[in-house]
Amino acid sequence: MIRESEILDKENVSQETLRLLTFQLANNWYGLKIEGIREIIKIAKITWVPGTASYVVGVINHRGMIIPILDIRELLGLGKSDIMDESRIIIVEVQGVSTGLGALVDNIADMVVVPTSEIVAVPITMDKRKTRYVIGEVRIEEKLIGILDIHMVSVEESKK
Repeated sequence: MIRESEILDKENVSQETLRLLTFQLANNWYGLKIEGIREIIKIAKITWVPGTASYVVGVINHRGMIIPILDIRELLGLGKSDIMDESRIIIVEVQGVSTGLGALVDNIADMVVVPTSEIVAVPITMDKRKTRYVIGEVRIEEKLIGILDIHMVSVEESKK
């Protein structure tokens, strides 16, 4: 594993790596590919929208754009998120959603670079609700990180 601070030495990073932003959801660790992440913000005023799926917390007005906020914990079947001081919204660019989507997470951990050879398939025993969104796993230090596909989340959202 290579930390972001080590990326300055280009020899450490090959074409066979994946850059991930890691975060926590209900004592579980997940990561999103850095590509497509627009920004990370503190929790803003979230406006509830009636008639939305249970995992849609609401929307925020961020820089003049209305951005839907998804409770990733709820989506993965980990229960509803409790918004705390450490909670953050990861705004990601996704196909079909011009304003992007906001992913509500418990806290942000780190940005890491992992060799793609260390990424393994999700176990077949994993809850089917999670396997829809988790495209692989990687062990980083003593943590097992589930790699989320936020584009699959946006596809699910557009079907609701």
